[in-house]
Amino acid sequence: MAVEEETERKRVPRDGDQTSRAILKAGIAEFSRHGYGGATIERIVRRAKRNERSLYYHFGNKEGLYIASLEYLYEKQMLAERALNLDTLSPPEAMRALVRFTWFYYRDNPELLSLLNTENLYKAEHLKKSSDRVKAIASPKMRLLEELLERGAKSGDFKREASADNLFLLISSLCYLYVSNRYTLSNYLSRNLDSPDARDSWLEYIEQIVVDHLSVRRKPSR
Repeated sequence: MAVEEETERKRVPRDGDQTSRAILKAGIAEFSRHGYGGATIERIVRRAKRNERSLYYHFGNKEGLYIASLEYLYEKQMLAERALNLDTLSPPEAMRALVRFTWFYYRDNPELLSLLNTENLYKAEHLKKSSDRVKAIASPKMRLLEELLERGAKSGDFKREASADNLFLLISSLCYLYVSNRYTLSNYLSRNLDSPDARDSWLEYIEQIVVDHLSVRRKPSR
């Protein structure tokens, strides 16, 4: 089953399934393009080819749909991460794979970055109303990092004092900043950061940064 289908199946109630999915999809597109404040229910239902009554029935109001959109995008990413099968790789290779996944996921899912940028403008006001669900979605992600760090510590590849929280922030920052700001940064640096060569070079660089950050410093043999 595709990640999108599994996420929709979990997030959307069975009753009125197709209507809920259509409205949710239209809402994500609208919020991604216009932000929360600029989004309108009129455009959402027109895009979904549904009526306003259906939106209010399934999501309560615009805020309810916006929160559902954030939850859906978070859960979609979590399900994609779950399919990585990192246990089959050595800890350093698993960490590189996780960095690559995060990089390509941000690059290929601009609607996630758009909604996160919007929600940061609101200081997570709406996510706080979904705190229990978001925590439930985030827990597997943090467990994955903790287990990977523990496995790396046992194998002697990673430092035992490495923090899952810091690792999450490091990977997210290195991927998110570049992808979400590549146009303004390209202008600032007078180089095309969206070219294949520039993207590949940065990905290789940040993979090495993360692995080096975690690696045990071995004393040279005499």
